[in-house]
Amino acid sequence: MHLDITTDDLTKLSDAAYAVITCRLVYRWIDDKAAFLNRVRHLLVPGGLLWLVTEIAGRREPSAPLRDLGITAAAGETLTARWSVVRTADLDVLRYYVLRP
Repeated sequence: MHLDITTDDLTKLSDAAYAVITCRLVYRWIDDKAAFLNRVRHLLVPGGLLWLVTEIAGRREPSAPLRDLGITAAAGETLTARWSVVRTADLDVLRYYVLRP
């Protein structure tokens, strides 16, 4: 299933019905991140996980126009709050998060 988080009605999705939800390279564009994360927590089955990939702010060359578009340390702390399990891995300019409620 593929949904657009900004235009599709996520309330139509059944609670506690998904083992894995992915969010790749769009987290920084979500306006209401707290509401998005709360909805994801409700959608995951017990033991389910959110797999999120986002760019890290400041990892590009200093002259790169998109250098600061990624996630900051403070935003990363907000993202990982309220999850019982948090795993991260960095790969060049990207950070991978695996989060379990």
